[in-house]
Amino acid sequence: MHSGDSPLTDNPRQIKGHILFLGVVLVAINSYWALMGSEVWHSTQLTIASLFFNAVFTLLVLVLINLPLKRFSPRLALSQADLLTLYTMVVMVTTISGHTMMGYLLPVIEHAFWYASPENEWEQLFGAHVPDWIAIKDKEALRGFFQGESNLYTPTNLIPWIQPVVAWSLFVIALWLVLLSLTIFLRKQWTENEKLSYPIVQLPIAMTTDPVAFFTNRWMWIGFGIVAVLDLINGLHYITPTVPYLNIKNQTLFQFSANPWRAMGPFRISFYPFVIGLMFFTPLDLSFSCWFFYLFGRLLRIMGAAVGLQTVYPFEQSVGAWVALGMIPIWMGRKFYLQVIRRIAGLPSQVTDDDEPMRYRTAASLGMLGLTFLVFFCQQAGMTLWAIGLFFAIYFPMVIAITRSRAEIGPPVHTLIYVDPGRTMVTTLGTRRLGIPNLTILTYLYPLNRCFRANPMPSELEALRIAERTNIGYRQVLTGVILTIVFGIFFTFWVYIHMMYDLGVNSKARGWIRTMGWEFFNRLQNWLVHPREPNVGELIGIGGGFSFTVFLMVMKIRFLWWPFHPGGYVLTTGGGLGREWFAVFLSWLAKFIILRVGGVKLYRQAVPFFLGLILGDYTLGCIWSIVGIVFQMPTYGVWH
Repeated sequence: MHSGDSPLTDNPRQIKGHILFLGVVLVAINSYWALMGSEVWHSTQLTIASLFFNAVFTLLVLVLINLPLKRFSPRLALSQADLLTLYTMVVMVTTISGHTMMGYLLPVIEHAFWYASPENEWEQLFGAHVPDWIAIKDKEALRGFFQGESNLYTPTNLIPWIQPVVAWSLFVIALWLVLLSLTIFLRKQWTENEKLSYPIVQLPIAMTTDPVAFFTNRWMWIGFGIVAVLDLINGLHYITPTVPYLNIKNQTLFQFSANPWRAMGPFRISFYPFVIGLMFFTPLDLSFSCWFFYLFGRLLRIMGAAVGLQTVYPFEQSVGAWVALGMIPIWMGRKFYLQVIRRIAGLPSQVTDDDEPMRYRTAASLGMLGLTFLVFFCQQAGMTLWAIGLFFAIYFPMVIAITRSRAEIGPPVHTLIYVDPGRTMVTTLGTRRLGIPNLTILTYLYPLNRCFRANPMPSELEALRIAERTNIGYRQVLTGVILTIVFGIFFTFWVYIHMMYDLGVNSKARGWIRTMGWEFFNRLQNWLVHPREPNVGELIGIGGGFSFTVFLMVMKIRFLWWPFHPGGYVLTTGGGLGREWFAVFLSWLAKFIILRVGGVKLYRQAVPFFLGLILGDYTLGCIWSIVGIVFQMPTYGVWH
């Protein structure tokens, strides 16, 4: 510490070893928590929402412990930089340890050869195209994993896991670092030039900037208290059904049985408090577009049925829309990115990287090294180079689009189920042209893009935004992120496998780790047994979603009066915002009224109330999750 620094201030270039060590401890704890809470007891899903439940609760505990330390022992207290470094490390391990990543990745490693049978003919169909180093083929080694009450640390059980764990760990590290390098290039354009709002970071920043003011604000406690009472009563009802249940989530109001109205499906509403709180920080035109396009999508289905269409291809629309949303901001910022390229090439450039988290040339080298490994991995696994290129040509724009939606809109969720690159490639090319080896490895890549809920790139960019917004410097945060990626993947693999040999996937695991493998390999089996040709209707759906997204963006740019933002359309295509749309509407309505009645002044006064809604839902959700782990029982999940 420099002589001019107080215990609670930081040198932006300083890296504190003890903070990183504490972060590693928290990473381990949260990895175990995500496993037990989501996959074993299947209570509150900690990693589905954009703002992770466990990360917010961990930060809350740290801040509450830190308050008395600041008063009575300042030298032991954590600074805002320390708190947010720890928070970002927990966030990053959650992108790895949650059920939407590791809970999907393990099933693809162990499921196929354990459940292969003469009836499903999996071994005959694709077994020969699965390399030994990406999957477990030894049924004896898998017996304890599925049945439990076994010891991982015997040669029979342990050795078959070594190659797949190392291979997939290196793949995840490479992919996460490639995405991190992309965030380096995007940060300045999105944060400083376009000044995106980053709604997801509002709560952690508010909790750490002035904790005393935050925790003494009565409106925060009113919002917190309302939600806490609801979640407490519903949690008690889950355990003791005699306690009344307050049904505020996922209610079906009606469902038509006559055509064409039945095409819209059930009409549901939900009052998710944390969704109302999160969307309050979204610009009004964006939150309006989210609920409007949800209703527009239902109307489109009715209109399609009225003219005799069996489907309007909502999932195919979603693919085209997400790819377009990823490409549009690159095109809009093309002048900046061309200057970045000149900087990397050592040519005169108007862009400087002196204040960036990483030099552009270093980021480019990191990205190219990681991408080279990803291509090598896929090629060695059996994919052809053209298929690898097409896969990543779809994958990266979709991930950039998700990151853009998080930075600009801050949606409570971003669900892209059934719009993964593998399915898109089959839609556009057919199964015969892809061939069995490509289809097989696309299946093994499916866990990394099955729904994109906990994709790391938005969290990596938000970590940089937190560092920039609070003036804590990038160095410690970036070091913490990279350390977490490397340590987190190996630790998460270990804790999952260790616990499954103890508990048994088929014995005590109630989460998706038990069932997700069926989705993966039944889809592959269907592709191989029932070959598909390119479908013209699906191709039109993809093209229509892409074109409509571009049209909406052009209109938004050219006409100030245009009320519809493409982000709302993209987020609600396919299965997006199905449960959450009404809570988004309520949040938009509340913000609209507040701004109309009291303007910016009343809006600022209302902010603590909506932060309280988020914190109350997250706190009770995490408490019920911990109760379930301690007492070894399923508990109420505030998400459901």
